Amino acid sequence: VDPALTLTPYASLDGVTTCQPKEKEILFSMHTVFRIYEVKENNDQIWKINLKSVSDKDLAIKKLTEQIRSEIGEGNPIDRLGRVMIKLDEFEKAEAFYQILIESTIKDDKKIYAWIRNQFGYIKYKQGRYEEALSLYQEAMQIQEKMNDSRNLDLATTYSNMGLLYTKLNDTSKALSYHQKALSIRERDCDVSLADLGSTYNNIGLVYNQREDFSDALSHYEKALPIYKKCLSASHPWVATLYKNIGLAQVSLGKHIVGLENLYKAREIRKISLPCNHPSIASVCNSIGDAYRGIEDYQNALKFYDEALDVENRAPHINYSNLALTYYRSSKILSNLEQHDKALEYAKLAVKSIGKASTPNGEDVASYKEHLEQLQT
Repeated sequence: VDPALTLTPYASLDGVTTCQPKEKEILFSMHTVFRIYEVKENNDQIWKINLKSVSDKDLAIKKLTEQIRSEIGEGNPIDRLGRVMIKLDEFEKAEAFYQILIESTIKDDKKIYAWIRNQFGYIKYKQGRYEEALSLYQEAMQIQEKMNDSRNLDLATTYSNMGLLYTKLNDTSKALSYHQKALSIRERDCDVSLADLGSTYNNIGLVYNQREDFSDALSHYEKALPIYKKCLSASHPWVATLYKNIGLAQVSLGKHIVGLENLYKAREIRKISLPCNHPSIASVCNSIGDAYRGIEDYQNALKFYDEALDVENRAPHINYSNLALTYYRSSKILSNLEQHDKALEYAKLAVKSIGKASTPNGEDVASYKEHLEQLQT
């Protein structure tokens, strides 16, 4: 701790706590920020982390703080806590906060009620419970559209969420329609968050990507990139997502080298900005694995699939559909490399995992079982 660099209050607990004398404890205030300088593993399997206090005037910290405040937004503190929990993939905690909020909200406040229904819908969407998400989004949208406010940014958020959901459901016509509605509101509203505007371009790119129109997809991603660079830090998770999408489009267009470079950028950002067991890290590792598989570099493909499996199995809430897919892809490669025993093990784990999925895809279930049966014959 450098007292010359920080105004953050801290105090020694010597003589106050019941800890052993050799344990020197310091109490820091909740908003204390440290920079990690070194991480070492001791022989006794305890990790030693060297930290240094960061100045209250540190420009990077100030920008990050402003950014987080912007993303979480103003307003009701319970709503803000719910948003934080969603960002951390703590969906049950997020639901609990929004349940508290809805119980304390005046029933006639339709704007807040619609927003809460939208947030409940987004939680269900993130959990892969798409039918429940759709019902909640539609309820929110019906209320918001009746308000007859053409500049309703909450309605733009609901449209955007509907677009994401229909993308997942492979209905690209409806997905594109809702994203265009969101873009129409956001482009003409001077109060719109630049990050939200950039996300809209990114989301439209995702729809074109699903249609396998990779040139249009890349075009929209590239519209989003300068917007993100203007309003977000270089290590922001959304920047990582955009680099991932750009990389995937480039790989699909046959530009494997530059595509892999952008996928690696996405992985690097996610590893420094997200918890080590965050599903988004597994997602980009799977994408890198897919890219290597596409150019028949099977050893590197397996390397990144294994990294994805490690993250997926340690996630706070395991997405069994994604886990099953990673096992399946790994098993297919292992089978091609004539590593039969491990291929069989992963094929069994794929079938077992998809059996635990909340909304398993019937075609996926059939493919995994067929692959397992082929290995067993």
